[in-house]
Order: sequence, then structure tokens, then C-alpha cells
Amino acid sequence: MREKIIIQAKEDLNLYFQDFKTFWDSSISEISDDDLHTTYRATLVFKNWKLSLNHLGIKDLDLLFDELFEDINASYFLALLGSYRSAHMHMRSSIELALQLLYFLHHPIEYELWKKGNFVIKFDKLQDYFSTHPKFKTDITNLLVNIFKNWKNFSKHIHGESPIFFQCEKDIRKTNTFSKRDFGIWKSNFEKNVYYLNKFFLLFFKDEFNRFPETSRNILTSLLKDNEKTIMNE
Repeated sequence: MREKIIIQAKEDLNLYFQDFKTFWDSSISEISDDDLHTTYRATLVFKNWKLSLNHLGIKDLDLLFDELFEDINASYFLALLGSYRSAHMHMRSSIELALQLLYFLHHPIEYELWKKGNFVIKFDKLQDYFSTHPKFKTDITNLLVNIFKNWKNFSKHIHGESPIFFQCEKDIRKTNTFSKRDFGIWKSNFEKNVYYLNKFFLLFFKDEFNRFPETSRNILTSLLKDNEKTIMNE
């Protein structure tokens, strides 16, 4: 029995790879250059946040930045493979990691405890913490509401709160072909998630922003809406 399973596995793994390759090629051919630009640009955000803080000598949080980068990249690549439920799970993780990162910046003792598995901060506590944080010079109420709204939405994919969040119910699983509808839903959620988190970081580090490398400043502010371009100078 063991040998039969191994033989079958090796045959199926090759078929899985071919299916992945076919779907990947289909995704790439169907995605417009505009979509490619905005989605790939989003994958560069936390890499440039890491570079910017490293430039200021802040390197203790690299562990969290690296995992944030992994979450955003995983969501991107899983979406190109049509695994949209898993892609949304990584987006929820990115929200949790991003807010914990900013919390640990000013709580080094808790950070060391957390790394050893001896500290946990509940997500709702982070909302309370940041709502009155002195680093923010402007009202961030709506921004926090949108971030937590995304977190709740992405959580539905993890908990399978309804069949609409199931992978097997996606159009791509029923047809085994690229679905503009499925991709569009993921793309909208992906870009909004990175936009809100990036704006949150920009407002948090507003005082330090002009000391960031120019290339990173340009990438990070390029995600802002046209009427928001001046917020870093106000």
C-alpha cells in the first residue's frame, strides 16, 4: 500500500504542477498592465518600510517586517494561482502583524516576551491603544474603522462563515479557468488593505518621513490618493 501511494503521489504531483502552471499562465495573460502595476507595487510597500526604518537605525523589528512581506507576497502569488481564500487569510495576518509591529516599537519588553511566546495582546486592545496614540497628529478614527472592518471581513474566510467564502465556491474552481470576478474581488481587497496599512504607517512616522530614502518615500506616497498627497507636509 505504501509503495502504491508513493507512486500515485509522484504522478499526481506532476499533474498538480501542470495545473498550477496552466492557471498561472492564464492569470498573467488576463491581467492588465494597470492591474499588474498596482498589485505588484503593493508588494513593495513593507519592503520599503523596512528599508526606511533600517535607514534610521531601527532594525529590531525586522522579524515582523520580513513576515509582513511574506504575508503580502503570499497573498499576491496565491491569487495568481487562484487560491483566493488562502490569499485573504494572509491579508488578515498582515493587519495583525502591522499593528503589533507599531505597538512593539514602543514596548521592547513586551516584544522580547512575545518572541518567547510569553506575551499576547488582543486585537481589540490594539484598536484602543492606537485611537489615542500621541504619534498621530490627525484624527485616525475612520482609518482605524476601515482597517478593523477589513480584518473582520478577512476573518470570514478563515472561519468559513458562509459558503461564499469557500474556495470550492469560487468561479475558478467550478470552471478551472481564470475568473475576472474572483480576481477583481481579491484585487480590490488586497489594494485597500495595503493602502490603509501604508497610510496608517505614514501618519505614525510623519515626523521621521523626510529622513527616509527618497526612493522609499516616493513608493510609499504613490499609494495615496491625489487629494492626500500633501498630508506628509501638513
